[in-house]
Amino acid sequence: MNAYEDSKERRVAWILLFAAPALLAVVCSFVVAGIAPGLDAGHPEEYLVATCFAWAVISLVVPILRLLNLVSLPPMLIAAIYVNIFFYVLSLCGGLYLNVSWFGDFGHVVSSAIVTCIVFVGLCLIEAHSPAHVTFGNRVGMCIMLLLVALSFGGIWEMIEGFTDGVTGNAYMVYGAADTMGDLSADLIGAIVITICVYWYLGDHSPSDISSKVRFGRRAFEIDGESD
Repeated sequence: MNAYEDSKERRVAWILLFAAPALLAVVCSFVVAGIAPGLDAGHPEEYLVATCFAWAVISLVVPILRLLNLVSLPPMLIAAIYVNIFFYVLSLCGGLYLNVSWFGDFGHVVSSAIVTCIVFVGLCLIEAHSPAHVTFGNRVGMCIMLLLVALSFGGIWEMIEGFTDGVTGNAYMVYGAADTMGDLSADLIGAIVITICVYWYLGDHSPSDISSKVRFGRRAFEIDGESD
């Protein structure tokens, strides 16, 4: 990579490193002050605070990996990750999940779609860097694997919700079997939509077209023949 690209990516990483957790801290301050709509909707204060803190920590992963010259992701993928983080936190603290009957399902569709995009990039990396005889076969095989892996994340999320409620002894995240099945059904819709788009995309492109836009390992960040 050239010096200009490196400087640009590092600048974006520094901005994300401070801006993302700072903005989440602002959202958390409304919760602590007792004026977040999510409190009136019925979400406990400690749950909203813990959510803001957890996602603030998670938001540090992408910029730290880039600043350490370990991983660099395409701008659109980075944008999708942070849109999903703020979409979830703002919707939760804004009380939309409890005040708007259809918003919970809509939120799962959006989140599942974004997660499926991230999984697609991961599968493209696996395909591109595996031995020649290790492939998903064709775009049908890629799409089947994409759908299955993406849906597994929805199941894992539901288990995390159940584990959280079990540990705390409160119904913070799970509101019954119907809620869980509705969430999983919405996850399926989001994953199917992106899988269909991926099938169409792979008609004219290969997984290497995606993987080539992702850099990982220090050697990928060499500038003018020298490692950073």
